[in-house]
Amino acid sequence: MLPTQKLYLHNSVAAQPLLHHWYAWPYLIAPHTGALNLRERLLPIMRSYLASPGVHQSALSSPSRYGGPFLNPVHASSADVEVLLETTLRDGQTRLTLADDMDRLRGLLRERATGGSLEPLYPEVPESLRGCVELVYDTANQPSFRFFEALLYRTPAFEPHSQKVSLTAAPVRDQPFVYGSPILPHQDRLDIGVPFANDVWNDVFSARLNAVDVAGLADRLNLDPGDAALFATLFGDEEPAPYRGVGPHEVRMRYFGHATVLVETSAGSVLLDPLIGYAGDGYEHLTMADLPPFVDTVVISHFHSDHFSLETLLQLRTRVGTVLVPRASGGSLQDPSLKIMLEALGFHQVREMGELESFDVAERMQVVALPFIGEHADLDIRTKMVPLVRALGRSFMFATDITPVEPALYGLVQDVVGQVDALFVGLECVGAPLSWLYGPIMEAPLSHEHNQSRRLKGSDADMADRLAQQVGAAHVYSYAMGLEPWLKHLTGSEFEADSEPVRQSKRLIELSAARGVGSQLLYRQAEHVWSAVDGRS
Repeated sequence: MLPTQKLYLHNSVAAQPLLHHWYAWPYLIAPHTGALNLRERLLPIMRSYLASPGVHQSALSSPSRYGGPFLNPVHASSADVEVLLETTLRDGQTRLTLADDMDRLRGLLRERATGGSLEPLYPEVPESLRGCVELVYDTANQPSFRFFEALLYRTPAFEPHSQKVSLTAAPVRDQPFVYGSPILPHQDRLDIGVPFANDVWNDVFSARLNAVDVAGLADRLNLDPGDAALFATLFGDEEPAPYRGVGPHEVRMRYFGHATVLVETSAGSVLLDPLIGYAGDGYEHLTMADLPPFVDTVVISHFHSDHFSLETLLQLRTRVGTVLVPRASGGSLQDPSLKIMLEALGFHQVREMGELESFDVAERMQVVALPFIGEHADLDIRTKMVPLVRALGRSFMFATDITPVEPALYGLVQDVVGQVDALFVGLECVGAPLSWLYGPIMEAPLSHEHNQSRRLKGSDADMADRLAQQVGAAHVYSYAMGLEPWLKHLTGSEFEADSEPVRQSKRLIELSAARGVGSQLLYRQAEHVWSAVDGRS
């Protein structure tokens, strides 16, 4: 009997998590928000396309419409989209029932919850929500309900049967925007219907570092002979290059694109908002091969899909110690819990952080959660934090997508923040209107004026410069603006020299220079090393 050949997963292999053949972004994964997005976003897009394919094709011929609700079937036909629609209506029936029952419960509360006891209404809660909600008033006696989210993931509405991971030998160039188009089957895609939480995915993705028995993995994934043959082509015998670590008295920052930054010492590592591109996509940037074999701590700043990427996290599940997430509000529809979601997806070391709470990563390395205002269209969303990373006496503040409209906020925590060696700040100062992301979960539509005024935006240059002065930043990096071309299908944008965010980054460089402070727009990749500072925590 021949010995089993063990091989490595190629660094170029892309792995996209899908739900009903749509990219699995966080508000689609959560059962309650996913139910509303299925009914109010995905089904209408498919029906609209089938009614008028030419309208969608015409809209997408304009680059400015790329991030809109327009379906691009790529190599598929209208018949393929129709089959997907029929399959989704059948397989997604539990979620569609949940969406309708949320409407019924909202109507019940509007009609019957007038200030008196809510106890008589529990028997009338729709079936799919029974045991999963608590009926409540706020202090103005406005009725509402909150979810027991952990219980929702125990109901059929979680839909593990609709989860797939789509593998391709290399990332697909010019992929359609994931909010507007499904990822339909293709001969070059291997769509494997094994739920995300299944441990077999740990063994698939750990094969980037540790050789595996490919035939044995194919059996565990229940692949037929044809798919098993395609699966085998994703592996080879080339060993990964040895990892180049950090010196004993150094702090290294590596920028992987968008908002993904690795802060590393010889004792530990912190990876922020991991959304990592692949080798072989035609662009020069850092990949997963540039991560340490083990990442002590991953930090997720907030719930948006360009900061919480299941695609990247799923591939790192065995390489990560603790995942730090901001604390959710506790069951509101608009504010799902990242901790509960990640645990349902097979992550076992997840910790929520409230404002000003800290977590010790390693010797002289710590993460502190700071308050976050902005980019959430004034909704009561609390699953967000500004991470402050301390390492060997250095301090790095990651202000991602904040809008620092209230200077007093960081003034009150100046003793916690101290002096910052580097401020990382998002300058996506235009942003999309509220409905672009949150429309499906809103109980009633906003007026056009209010929808346009409540935007998913971050800082402009003047705001960022004031914040930099307030925290005494020795250097300022602008980032997290969706500029990297290999992420266009996820962020909806790419680098344009005359775009407002890029112009703001140039202005920030000028404002910083006038104060004798260095500033830089992070784009594609970057690396910087600081020496340790003795006597500072």
